[in-house]
Amino acid sequence: MIRKSHVAAPLGSTLTKFIGATLGAVAIAAPAQAGVIGFETGYGMAFGSGETYSEAGFNLLFEAFDSSAVGTAVGSILDGTDPTACVDMACPVGNEGQYYGAFNDSIIWINSGTAGQRFNVKSFDASFIGADPNLASYPIYAGLLRIQGWLADGSSTYTDFLLDRPGQTGFDFGSYLAPSAFSSLDFVQVAMFGFTCNAAGSCNAFTTNRGQFALDNLELTAVPEPASALIFGLGLAGLIAGARRRKA
Repeated sequence: MIRKSHVAAPLGSTLTKFIGATLGAVAIAAPAQAGVIGFETGYGMAFGSGETYSEAGFNLLFEAFDSSAVGTAVGSILDGTDPTACVDMACPVGNEGQYYGAFNDSIIWINSGTAGQRFNVKSFDASFIGADPNLASYPIYAGLLRIQGWLADGSSTYTDFLLDRPGQTGFDFGSYLAPSAFSSLDFVQVAMFGFTCNAAGSCNAFTTNRGQFALDNLELTAVPEPASALIFGLGLAGLIAGARRRKA
């Protein structure tokens, strides 16, 4: 478990060498496109199983663990400054904006808004959402958040993040970094879902309807396609070659 507390032959003329170096740099270092999902434009939205939300170039599909339960309430975008955002539950405190609350063992499926686009998972803010408003009832780790990603070849891997028990005033958001071995992988799809933990340290998912969590500031980075980088580099080479012909 990883958790961040509060990862050849000479090319000839100087101009030709410059073009080659530029092409190499472009092909290797084409800029990645990062997006942060903060839920700031979705306040008050409630989601049933099978419904989606889009932000920062990514699509989030919210789904009940039982995929046949279409329309079942699974989450909503809440105001972090409202202490009454959750009725008869313990939602996190101290968030100055909006966040997504995932309820009742539900799953968040994440895909790029561009078909086939691969992406990395970098960081996020998260908290447990307790089913019991009695803050003294939780163990030292109230829950666990799992992020599972699928690669283009169909294989998958996952990493887990422990979610702390509440403080005196309630649950607090923590900031988490994905471990480098995970954040460097190019995923085509990612799932996020919660576990609830007991005093013995045993954590379970999809068995109690209490695997609930809050999510905010999810940072994802789209992976540039090598072909796009090469096309850009060839275009740059063409511009330089054209300038050279005009000079001659």
